[in-house]
Amino acid sequence: MSEVSSNEILSNPANILAEKMNADVLVVNYEILPPFDFHVMGVVSSRKRRKNVVLFLTTEGGSADSAFRMMRFLQANYERVSVVVAGWCKSAGTLMCIGAHELFIGDLGELGPLDVQIVKADEMDEQKSGLVAEAAFEKLQQEAFKFFMGFVRDFGASEYRVTLRTASEIATKMTIGVVQPIFDKLEPVTIGEDFRSNRLAMAYAERLNTHSRNLKRDRALDALENLLSGYPSHGFVIDYKEASVLFKNVSVLTPEMINVVRHLGTDAVLPRSRRNDQAPKLEFLSDELVQQNTNEPGTTDSEGNGDRKRANGRGNGRGQLPGDSEERGRPESSAS
Repeated sequence: MSEVSSNEILSNPANILAEKMNADVLVVNYEILPPFDFHVMGVVSSRKRRKNVVLFLTTEGGSADSAFRMMRFLQANYERVSVVVAGWCKSAGTLMCIGAHELFIGDLGELGPLDVQIVKADEMDEQKSGLVAEAAFEKLQQEAFKFFMGFVRDFGASEYRVTLRTASEIATKMTIGVVQPIFDKLEPVTIGEDFRSNRLAMAYAERLNTHSRNLKRDRALDALENLLSGYPSHGFVIDYKEASVLFKNVSVLTPEMINVVRHLGTDAVLPRSRRNDQAPKLEFLSDELVQQNTNEPGTTDSEGNGDRKRANGRGNGRGQLPGDSEERGRPESSAS
């Protein structure tokens, strides 16, 4: 069987990174939804693994269930999980980052808030934030109070002599008349579903962080609370500087990581999706580490190779996603 030479190993930037961090180098670029999550776990399971993993993650987001499932699986199979965010990594991608022991964020890298996106009723492929109902309640409460205080002040400043009690009663009736039609349009069942969805994201994040312990959570700052409800929009940009406020272990990309990003091209920055009719990008970039069959560690073969060899095949497990067509389900090879 032919061996991969040292020059061939070093010519692959992912192998250099793998050697430095004693880690498998894995790229995942797609929507985090079933059955893609099971496909990722299958690819990892079929590989002879190093003790650590460096995950280059690019995604628009997806299912909190799938994100938790994938990151929990990586935590169980590797001693240390590092996530590289060179570009877009939103929503469920942020949830996966919470499970990483260390984050590496590039100049174009950005996370997003953790509020769960819920599919709109009677809408195709459109979603709304799970915090919309909560924001609506808060705004209505503020406006109702403003209406009430404004009515009381107006009566008090008028030429008519009325007591504070009378002014308050009149202001209450007028405020109810203004805001009640708006409150009547809010559906209690929908509000309850949104609340449960956001509690789901919190529960998953807490469990992932129990393993990674990378979120800052103390009296001064609860990073999880910030990610769940501390940002004004779902698309808010959480760049390296902002992430440094939320996470304990955040670093810029190393030179070896930058070389891998250049090797990947747009796949390291721009997310693939079904809407654009794109196939998932799922691949181990580093060559697989294979232990030589020997009873004496440190022995060499006739060619002078040590007791560790690298397989030429990367063991990517490229295959069709369950339920997908052959063209859409096959992860593409790495960019040159």
